Amino acid sequence: MRYSNNIFENDSHRGGGIPSLSAAAITAIILGVISALAAIFIIVNFEAVTAQIAVWAAEALSSGAMILITILVILYLVMRLKWKMRRFFWGW
Repeated sequence: MRYSNNIFENDSHRGGGIPSLSAAAITAIILGVISALAAIFIIVNFEAVTAQIAVWAAEALSSGAMILITILVILYLVMRLKWKMRRFFWGW
């Protein structure tokens, strides 16, 4: 099982007699506990969390950052299209 490309395999390599947790198992347990605590926090403070999300969304939409991002995306797509057209023209 050593070369099975499984990141959650038992990698303690201490021997068969000593039970231990691998680093991947410890990481999975810690991340699971953090996720459970975050879910409980969001459920308990649902109104405050949704209010913060609403304030953030309103600030993001009113700041003009979305307009700048939209303009940059359009410029990127136009430049990419022009580059493809030039390569296609010279390629034949």
